[in-house]
This record gives sequence, C-alpha cells and structure tokens, in this order.
Amino acid sequence: MDRVSITIIGGGVIGCAIAHELSKTAARDILLIERNPKIKGDNQSSRNSGVIHAGIYYSRTTEPLKARFCVEGNRLLYEFCEEFGVPHRRTGKLVVAVDDLEAEYLDEVRTDAADNGVPGFRELDGREVREREPSVRGSKALYFPTTGLVEPTEFVGALHHQAVTRGVFFLPGNRVVHIAPQKSSFEVVTRNKDGTETFATKLLINAAGLYSDEIARLVNPDSPYRILPIRGEWARFNKDRRPELSLSEMSVYPAPYGADTVTGERVRVPYAEYWRLLEQGRVSKTIGIHLSPTFDLAGGEFVIGRTVIVGPTYVVGVDKEDYSAKHPEPYYLDKVRSFFPGLRTEDLELHQTGIRAKLQGRSDFVIERDAKHPNCLNLVGIDSPGLTASLAIARHVRDMIRD
Repeated sequence: MDRVSITIIGGGVIGCAIAHELSKTAARDILLIERNPKIKGDNQSSRNSGVIHAGIYYSRTTEPLKARFCVEGNRLLYEFCEEFGVPHRRTGKLVVAVDDLEAEYLDEVRTDAADNGVPGFRELDGREVREREPSVRGSKALYFPTTGLVEPTEFVGALHHQAVTRGVFFLPGNRVVHIAPQKSSFEVVTRNKDGTETFATKLLINAAGLYSDEIARLVNPDSPYRILPIRGEWARFNKDRRPELSLSEMSVYPAPYGADTVTGERVRVPYAEYWRLLEQGRVSKTIGIHLSPTFDLAGGEFVIGRTVIVGPTYVVGVDKEDYSAKHPEPYYLDKVRSFFPGLRTEDLELHQTGIRAKLQGRSDFVIERDAKHPNCLNLVGIDSPGLTASLAIARHVRDMIRD
C-alpha cells in the first residue's frame, strides 16, 4: 500500500491555498484529492462574485475567525496576485443608506470595520456619493478602499501551479469513499472512472467545501458538522447598452438589514427593534443584493469590462448539486431600485448560480482537529469570505500542523 505524509481532500481555493502554503516549507510528500475532473474550483471557488472583501461584516465577538482571516487574507491576496500575475483590481466599495432609518444600520458596519482593523475607510455624505457614483442614490455611505475584485478561476489556477511546481501531487477526478482511522494514520479509499485505489496517510486535511461534513463523518461517524447548502443566484447587466446608466468599477452595497427567517423578506424596522428580533430568531442579518463589477475576457485578456452582476439572492433547502435558477429578473430590480433607480427590467439577464456551504448552527468558520482522531484537521463551513481569507487560512493551518 502506498503511503504519503499529508493528504488534502478538496481542490477548491482552500485546498489549493493550503497545498501552496505547505509546499513552501514542508519537507514531506503532499497529495491533494479532488472529486471534479479538473482543478479549477468548480463549486464555491468559481461560482461567486470574485469580490475581495475588506472584512466589515464580521464581529470579532461572534465570528472571530472570519473577522481575523478576512482582513489578513485581503492583504495577502493582493500581494499574491501582484507576484503571480493574477487578474485583480482594487475597486473600492460603497455601503449606501438611502434614508435615516438605513443610516442607523451603518453604525454596526463602521464598528466592526474599526474593530477588525480595516484600513482607510470613511463616511461620505449624499453629495460625495453622487460625485463618486452619479447613478447611485444615497443620503450617506461608508467607503472602503480595500475592497476589490479577483478572477477566481485564475487565482485557483495560480495556487495549483505553484503547489505543483514545488512537488505537490494532485489527483483530480477521484472521490473519497472510505476512510479507516488506524493507530497513527488513515487508510483512504478513492474511486474514479477506472475503479478504486487505497493508500495510507499520516495527516489528513479535510478542505472538501460542500462535502466537508461528509468527509468528517467518514473519519468520525459522531462528527457534529452538517452543511446546509444554500443556492446563490445572480443577474447581470451590460453598461454599454445604456450609456446614461453610469457606474464605475466600484462595488455598491445597500446598508445591511434584517430578513424574516420564514419569508426571507426584508423587515424594515429601527435598528434597536432589529436587534430584538435578531435575538428572538425572527430575523437574520443580510448584507443584501448588491452591484459588483466582474471580469470580461477581451482579446485573450481579463479586464474589468462593462458587465455588472446583481445579487446574490439565496435559496435554502436545495441539493448540493442543484444549480437551477428560481428568481426572475424583476426580483433583482426590486431589491436594488432604492439605491440604483435608473436600472430597468429589460437591462437585466440571469447570470449564474452557486451553492454556498453554510454550516448549520454556526456562523463562523470551523478549523479544528477531529475530537477522536487529532491527526485529521477539519475545515468546515468555509463560506464567504473564504475566497478572500484563503491565504490567511492556509497560514493558520500551517501553524496548527507545526504545533
């Protein structure tokens, strides 16, 4: 039976970032297994907006890992993209309030951004909002200069290339079907189109994204993790079709708000009442459907073109492979018309869908050793801002292995 030192399960952005990081220092053989036939981040890693988040929506009290790794990962991601030529851009972001009620909700964003050490942000009044984005309506906004955009598949590809160059062996098109813990190792069985293969590994890193809960239960049937798949859906519009619909490269978000946990609809109440409903479990916090630029491929080069995506809207209770769209174009228009009133239904077309690996019962990332088998490291519930945080998460995993 073949034996390896480190096995990473999952070839999305988290698995590839860990492979990249460990390959820089580990004097051990590293294997990465990916269920999809190609290493390109086929699930969460590619089916997202590509926004490089600043780290403004995560409380250090309730989501300390997201708060820490998003801000740290933001800096590391820009550095990586510069070094390895990954298409990216610092675009900045506006979080916009259209009236006094919404302005109350900006205080939470401002507080979390300050607590997390987000650099360079400031408040804008309505005149300054119009100067930056003439088509955006707002009485007040927060501006975050460290928000940006990365081309996700190119980022995953660069991580993959760097890891391969340093000797990591990638095994795409293989699904892990059985894991048998041994005294100081694991026996792993994979299946591909040609049959099954078995090998042993000393250290197992579970970075399987949507399937991380299933991998954790293969290691330990008593594992408590349960992934709740949530489908995100986007629409898009092309600015070239209507020159008067001006928008720069900046992302534009509404002020966060509470959504009814039953209907999913917005609950428009004062901020103090929102907190009371949140504590009762009657609303959940949402950052809302927003506008983000995206990369276009022009002349063989990735550039920020004229395409703007609108979304996402979320659908719960879906299968991990259910990428079908549910919401029509007018739905998106209704969600953004208050702060982007010039958009019309005929400007929009449906864009893409993705499945988010939301961990039931917990809003923060889980990065911890299995309770029964500590040489298995589980990364579960790595949803947004996982792409931004990926390089910081990889460094954390490196440090945990050293310990």
